[in-house]
Amino acid sequence: MNLTSAGPRPKKLRVRRGHTVSLTAKEMDLLEALAIRPGFVKTRHQLMDIAYGDGVHVEDRTIDSHIKRPRRKFRRVDPRFTTIATLYGVGYKFVLPEA
Repeated sequence: MNLTSAGPRPKKLRVRRGHTVSLTAKEMDLLEALAIRPGFVKTRHQLMDIAYGDGVHVEDRTIDSHIKRPRRKFRRVDPRFTTIATLYGVGYKFVLPEA
């Protein structure tokens, strides 16, 4: 996946083959948090803080939904999309595709 955009806070990302994927602000925040450090795991708690800030409590499954929706969107463009990996019981990480 090649993320490119114009402007500081895109809602649409251009991905391979010229397709675009629209993301909500929370989905974009989480994707950016994961993509900044590919290969490093972010726990659900860390992602909750990123998406909602300190002091706001949401269920763990809320984060799962925020991850699941962009995955679906990217898989419509590329059925082999595996860039957001789940580490069950731990969290999520951004995995760079092999060239």
